[in-house]
Amino acid sequence: MSTRVTKKMVTPFESCGATGAVLLLNLFDPQIPTFRLFLEAVKNASLPFLVVGNKLDLVNKETVAKIQAELGQEFPVMSLLTGENVASVIEEIERRFPQGSRIIVLGIFNAGKTSLIARLTGKALKIGDLPGTTLEFEEHEWNGRVLIDSVGQVIDVNRPLMVGYDFTGCETPEEMFEKALRLEAEGILSSIPSAKEGFLLALEAIHERIRKGGKIVTTGAGASALVAEEIAGQCYETGVPCLCITNNMAQALPVSFAKGTGEEEGGLARFIADQVTEKDVLIGISASGGTGFVYEAVRLARQKGALTVAITENRDSPLGKNAEIVIKSNAKPEGPSSTRIQTAHLAIGHALVCILAALRGVTAEESIQYMLPEKIATKKMGIK
Repeated sequence: MSTRVTKKMVTPFESCGATGAVLLLNLFDPQIPTFRLFLEAVKNASLPFLVVGNKLDLVNKETVAKIQAELGQEFPVMSLLTGENVASVIEEIERRFPQGSRIIVLGIFNAGKTSLIARLTGKALKIGDLPGTTLEFEEHEWNGRVLIDSVGQVIDVNRPLMVGYDFTGCETPEEMFEKALRLEAEGILSSIPSAKEGFLLALEAIHERIRKGGKIVTTGAGASALVAEEIAGQCYETGVPCLCITNNMAQALPVSFAKGTGEEEGGLARFIADQVTEKDVLIGISASGGTGFVYEAVRLARQKGALTVAITENRDSPLGKNAEIVIKSNAKPEGPSSTRIQTAHLAIGHALVCILAALRGVTAEESIQYMLPEKIATKKMGIK
């Protein structure tokens, strides 16, 4: 049995008839603000729940302790990949939820929800690291209980993912405007802690590549393509050699921007990778980290020895896994994409280019010269 998601996170509890919840936390990319929304949802629904940390094989004890302190609670941790502590977690699930329970498994995408259910039931379920692998709430029988697989986000998947504002409580356009800008600003500020380490690593490495004569290539799809184009434009205005290649240039607008068409184009990925050498930098931008041609271009460029940098909301994604350095935003708790993520990525891109310019000693006068138009002689109209 499966049920399509149609409302916010409270709906699955009502439509699926869940009597308990297992909240699975990705220890490698915990996304605490989002996880707190899941916690709030189960508490509001008065559901008994168990928090479990997964991907213990990717983190150390200090990281686990830090996450538990941030959430204000201890919880069992395991690795579904290696099997570490899995048996004890299964025992705890059986102890917490008696036979007859309907247990919904919640968490952000790629936390291991379907993997846990597959482990418990022995079923060969569809599992992947791309956002959107599970798009329905599916029920599975297990040991006298029902396990309910869920979608890894807390927004309605039938609505455009770019809808990033909740105007509840706003009565006038003025109030909506003020709230929208506050949310955008909050997305930038909340990204500082998560992005800082990767940003500083990328800054140093890119500066060294540029100093040795390398160039920057940026790429992205849809709204992330606009971020890629803006970074490239800022590079040009500060004297950094830069190319921008996106699916917006490979497909007819505005369809490409609105729908992200061409995201599965392997040819586009190879074309992008062909533009970089071992001296260059490829910056791949994707809110979800699952845009096909972007992470494939990053993978191919890294094989060639280029420096590869990801700007993404999701570290534990194909883009995050293929890039040498990840600059992780933390702009939106509700789901994988929103205007807040693009705003945060723009801010990160602006900071990167402007600090590079400062490190290179670019003056305002020099920047103006880079931006001045230059006319060249050309043929007269109509002359072939």
